Amino acid sequence: MSQTGLVTGIADGNATITVTTSDQGRTAVCSANIVTDPFLAAINPGDKVPVTLGTVSFNMIYANNAASVTFPTGIADAATYAMTTKFFMGETEVTYELWKTVYDWATDAARTNRYYFANQGREGNDGTVGAAATNQEPVTTINWRDAMVWCNALTEYYNDKNGTNIACVYTYSGAVIRDSRDTNATACDGAVAGTTAKGFRLPTSMEWEYAARFRGTDATNVVTATVSGINFSTMTTKWTKGNSASGATTYYNDATGTSPNFAGKLANDKVAVYNSYWNGASWTTNGTSSTAAVMSKGAAGANTLGLYYMSGNVYEWCFDLSGSYRVVRGGSFNNYANLLQVGIVNFNYPDYEYDFIGFRFARTQ
Repeated sequence: MSQTGLVTGIADGNATITVTTSDQGRTAVCSANIVTDPFLAAINPGDKVPVTLGTVSFNMIYANNAASVTFPTGIADAATYAMTTKFFMGETEVTYELWKTVYDWATDAARTNRYYFANQGREGNDGTVGAAATNQEPVTTINWRDAMVWCNALTEYYNDKNGTNIACVYTYSGAVIRDSRDTNATACDGAVAGTTAKGFRLPTSMEWEYAARFRGTDATNVVTATVSGINFSTMTTKWTKGNSASGATTYYNDATGTSPNFAGKLANDKVAVYNSYWNGASWTTNGTSSTAAVMSKGAAGANTLGLYYMSGNVYEWCFDLSGSYRVVRGGSFNNYANLLQVGIVNFNYPDYEYDFIGFRFARTQ
């Protein structure tokens, strides 16, 4: 007896499946509880995947949908990198609200496989300078180990709320890392990122730069030189110049125009939260002295992919190791505009925490 099956509808993880058999043409209808993955619905760079977990929500942006794409790197656009990972990037830096929600769930004393963190984090730069902080400002005063372990906690929180079983990315000697305290430094600093795990994770430095540079078909302020044999002027996908803030329409220190409306300042002001601009002769403060809510400039503050403040507000931890350091990218609210450049790579110790460093997370497609 032959059978055919047709899935006629999927909603909220439930599917109705109609099965028709050749036995006198009878039809049987059954229901199945199917867990659907909303991330599989993304097709093009910039596609947004909303995620709601209990009382908090966030968006993930599809950054790369190609099996391999080569883009320019560095301040001078003198090198290239071939991206072979299809991945999503968090729309914003991790807010204190999201951090605290996951932190409280993960550290609950009644939890099996309880988490422990070296630092509790706080709202932005704590509101001690400038406008009072809110829970929509980026979490800060968390070190690299905290951010890495929190990504594992977010993965398990996601599983708890959705009934999924997505694997945590970071392990040591085969065990999921759930402790970022100094006493667990060996495991944290020796963390292995699972290549097939689909949990939330820190971006790599090159993923961060890809997402910061991506300009789609917009040819404003893009690399047009031939680099490593690739003529980027003829490429369909365009890339912001390495000497510019993410999404900016000109280079960071463009002093053309009339004071105070210099071209570089106007371009930086639109897409970044930072302290000082270049007026052609000296650095001048633009009045920023504190962190801002992660989407405070509105839609105009996003780059082409729809990512907010890839440059400025707070530095962002990446997974990459460089000697005894871990990579941070993007610059912060208390920096000169030269540190907004998407081609710059900076570093810090994995156990150091400051009020100008936060992070955003990624996820492999």
